[in-house]
Amino acid sequence: MVVTDLISLPEIATLAGVRRPVVTTWRRRYPAFPTPAQVDRGRPLFKAREVVDWLVDTGRAERQSIEPDLRLHLLAGLTLRAASSTGVGRRRTLTPQQLVPAITALICLHHLDDEPLHPSGYTDRQVVEALRERAVEVDWDDELLRSEIEALPTEAAWLTEVVDELIEAAWGTAQAYERVLAARNRFAVPQLYEAAILPQLARLMVGLSGVREHADLHGFVQVADPSAGAGDLLMAARQVLGEHDPVMFAAEADPLLARLARRRLVVHGVSRGRWQLDIGAARQSGPVAGDAQFIQLPYQSAERRTDLDPFPELTHVATSLTPGQTAVVFGPAELLVGVLPPYKAAARSRNELLTTNRVEAVVQLPGGMVPFRPGYQTALWVLRHEEAPEWQGRVLLADVSDRPLTDRVADELILDVATWRREGHRPEQHLRAYASQVRIADLIVPRRPLTARRPATLREMVRDGRRTVAELAELEVDLNRLAGPRPQVRTLLAAQDDIQRAPTRSIGALVRDGHLVLLNGSRIADADVSGDGHYPVVGPPELAGATQVGSRRIDRAVFAQRYPRARLTEAGDLLVTMTPWLRAYHDAAGTSVVDYPTRVLRILPDGGERFTPRVLEALLNAVPTQRPAGAVRAATRLADLQLPLLPPADVARLDALLAAVEERRNLARRELALLDEIGWRTVDGLTDGTLTTTPGPPLAGPPQADQQN
Repeated sequence: MVVTDLISLPEIATLAGVRRPVVTTWRRRYPAFPTPAQVDRGRPLFKAREVVDWLVDTGRAERQSIEPDLRLHLLAGLTLRAASSTGVGRRRTLTPQQLVPAITALICLHHLDDEPLHPSGYTDRQVVEALRERAVEVDWDDELLRSEIEALPTEAAWLTEVVDELIEAAWGTAQAYERVLAARNRFAVPQLYEAAILPQLARLMVGLSGVREHADLHGFVQVADPSAGAGDLLMAARQVLGEHDPVMFAAEADPLLARLARRRLVVHGVSRGRWQLDIGAARQSGPVAGDAQFIQLPYQSAERRTDLDPFPELTHVATSLTPGQTAVVFGPAELLVGVLPPYKAAARSRNELLTTNRVEAVVQLPGGMVPFRPGYQTALWVLRHEEAPEWQGRVLLADVSDRPLTDRVADELILDVATWRREGHRPEQHLRAYASQVRIADLIVPRRPLTARRPATLREMVRDGRRTVAELAELEVDLNRLAGPRPQVRTLLAAQDDIQRAPTRSIGALVRDGHLVLLNGSRIADADVSGDGHYPVVGPPELAGATQVGSRRIDRAVFAQRYPRARLTEAGDLLVTMTPWLRAYHDAAGTSVVDYPTRVLRILPDGGERFTPRVLEALLNAVPTQRPAGAVRAATRLADLQLPLLPPADVARLDALLAAVEERRNLARRELALLDEIGWRTVDGLTDGTLTTTPGPPLAGPPQADQQN
């Protein structure tokens, strides 16, 4: 090939899907690993073909999958390399903004006229001239690719060879096009990847839109996306529809992305008469009509999100839906499901949209749905016009922020929504996995987050409380048999015939009501912390279990001099952190220094009937707040966490039980520590010669009954 085929060690690691040190290990351990073909400023470069052959021969890669990736790696490398001794300097290097449109335009041209891009025997000038003539024939009005092909310089004729090889290795133009977009983050073009969403999210949005059921029912469907981007949602809808040929209406303000999406539709076989994709049309100009609409709220910084008010426009979208039409809205979780202060315009207009009875479902998503912005927490609204009077005044709430958005989770969410109130389904015959039905009247109160606890699973619904009591009784017997002189544990539980979940209230609301107080920790410098000192320092390492409480300490004089505004904890305070996950620690003795981002949750006198320190610690540690991969922060703020409100009598009895369990646990820890010390000191004494064994009666072993068992 004309373009350089030299790759570096990091590029080999990315190509093989391993970490960078693994490639160095291969070079050292396997003599057959290719030798460097060139050294560029101290960096070894290898012939890509030799590396691919070695990976395939050693079973570390399959040729049919790695060949297209090799072409993409070489093309992406050209966007980052200037003219250098690798050989690129002999050819004109296209800028990233030129390269990506050129590659996709060449793939589309090959698809339209089914001819090789670089005929054998042609010179560079002849290749480029032939491409321009072909572009005029297939795209005379320049809707797709004519401008990109005409902009190719003669010196860039080498690109046609690489694209031909990419198409051949990927087994077709559609597959090659998707390979390029799947690697969009490798090209230095921010527009390509800064707003891209995960494929699982696109699949979920398309499923919630009901596009397939509408097509099956009516024989046709119109899909609309007023912020199409590179066409990810359009292609996800196309894939779900299968044999159905949709009509697509879309708009995109960025010409690069709009033309990229147009070519993508054509390459995937959507005829030109079945789509309309406008360039530069503003989303604010009004919704694009369609049976299934996808609306993406623009990204804003965290400080400005709750100042936005897109709900009047969404209300217009919702009220314009005809029966059976759906709009799926994707945007920031702070705005769509978070607690909005009542003085914000968005709080009032959000409640007005809820009361239209066109809101079918609200879904809080896990973090990482927009890979370019992993800290961006997002949510979905499903707007639908469904004539189901028996379900008026209610909405489905779902929260999957504590789990990865896998295909299974997406399918269960889609089933939850589709079988709730849509025509042809009987909701009472379906057990929802994630969504809970909530009265809208309960959601439009001030400072109410649009989240709900997960519904009871089938196992929970058929679980008999009497069986649970019997199982706990057996555990008590086994535990107390081992107790010896230790205090025995009695749960004193009974089955409840009328099963009802305890009501909940957020920590923020409990703080406003005067039941709790929430205090911030202090940023303690590492240089001020040591193993000696008067005050223990408690922070995320201690709460996560990585460090024992009390092992980090700070001197009393240092604390008073350098942290005059910091305060010590009081006896009974709860230390809580959301980093790296939610954990709570009951500081029974107090006089501890709280290391940021850990915070202090203190029970005020008015909250004494609702909580004790032990009960509050147990309730917080029982809250499911797992952080899925790709998320950089917890999906829910500490103030928004919902705590169950138990009856005062249950609180008192639970506190007594937790105290007994804690006492037994402390005794067990002390016993384990003594056993460990006896063991290692005996071994040390025998091995260094300072101790010896003496004859005597046999050492105590397990009881005879246990030996027989």
